[in-house]
Amino acid sequence: MILLATIAEGERRRDEGMTRAAARRPDRVTLGRQAMLRALLQSPSGTASLDDATPPDELTSQYADGGKWRGQVIRSLIADGFAEHIGYVKTIRPAGHRRPIALLRLTDRTAAALHLCRMTAALAAKETTPTAGTVEAACSETLLNTDQGILSNESV
Repeated sequence: MILLATIAEGERRRDEGMTRAAARRPDRVTLGRQAMLRALLQSPSGTASLDDATPPDELTSQYADGGKWRGQVIRSLIADGFAEHIGYVKTIRPAGHRRPIALLRLTDRTAAALHLCRMTAALAAKETTPTAGTVEAACSETLLNTDQGILSNESV
C-alpha cells in the first residue's frame, strides 16, 4: 500500500527539480512557452501537447540536460491562465518511450495571442529596437487575425 505521504514527497521532489531546472534555463522556458502558445493558437481544436510545439528535428533527439525544464513550460501556462490541463497523450519522442505527456486546451485565445505577440516583440527587441507603435500595430493585427480564427507566423 502506497502511503499518501510517500506520494506527496515524490511530487514535492519532482516539483523542486523542475523548478531548479527551469531556473537554470530561463531562455529555454521562454522559448518553450512561445512555441507552446503558438501550437495552441494554431490548433483547430485549441489543444496541443509539447510534442506539437517541438520542431520535427528535435523530436528525435535527446536533451543533453534531460529536458526537465519542459515541465515548467506547461505548468507556467496553466498557472498564468492561458491553458488548462485536459488529459494525457503518449509522446512520439523515441527518447520518451511513449510516456504520457500533458494535453492542454487554450482557455483565453485573445489573452494568449496578445501575450505571444508581446513575448515575440520582447525577444525581437534584443536584436533590434522596434518602436512602440510598431509593436502595438503588430499585436493589434495578431489579435484581429486570432479573433477571426487565423494565426499565421507572419503576424506574430
